[in-house]
Amino acid sequence: MIGLTLARIRAGTTVLAVLALGLVALAPLPSSAKTVWGAAAAEPATEPGFEGYWHYQLEISWDTAEMGGHGMSHVGFFLSLGVCHCACYPDVVKFDDVPGIGVGEDGCDLGFVGLYECLGDPHYPEKGATVKFEHDESGCDPAASGTVFLDFYSVFGPGEPQAHIGALGIKAGTYIDEGAIIGVLPLCECGSPVESSSWGVVKALYR
Repeated sequence: MIGLTLARIRAGTTVLAVLALGLVALAPLPSSAKTVWGAAAAEPATEPGFEGYWHYQLEISWDTAEMGGHGMSHVGFFLSLGVCHCACYPDVVKFDDVPGIGVGEDGCDLGFVGLYECLGDPHYPEKGATVKFEHDESGCDPAASGTVFLDFYSVFGPGEPQAHIGALGIKAGTYIDEGAIIGVLPLCECGSPVESSSWGVVKALYR
């Protein structure tokens, strides 16, 4: 499973790289981009069990030299849902068994646990709905700098690709910071579930 997931995530990096090259000139990254930055792409999901969802693929890099050089604790992807009455419906965001993978300290395999906090990450309460990736503490530890490939699934479709300033958050030790991501963010779509979701998703929302 891990090998297949890693291959799928790495395959998505081609899309992310092209997207980043096409959008990098849209806006300068703020100084906080020195700590965390990335790219995001989305496509209709084809994996069994995720019918009717969008598959979001993220490539996120970090460098905590300005945050005490601590290993990354978690990264957050702030969704652009705004005031969204369906943000906390069940299963609007889902993860597969291996939501992310990267290289940790000493070259070890770095795993992640995906969490959806519909009311926001307590470290960034003003940001609203957040997809958060914490490193799997049963495995190896993240280094002070690195790149990871992460993914999740959502019934919310993507907006227009652009540079999103402050759409990423990072925690390392007791430090937190924000950075920019180039690409797409999910948008709130609370219309008729039948119109925007498969029957499986509809049942999940109202079970």
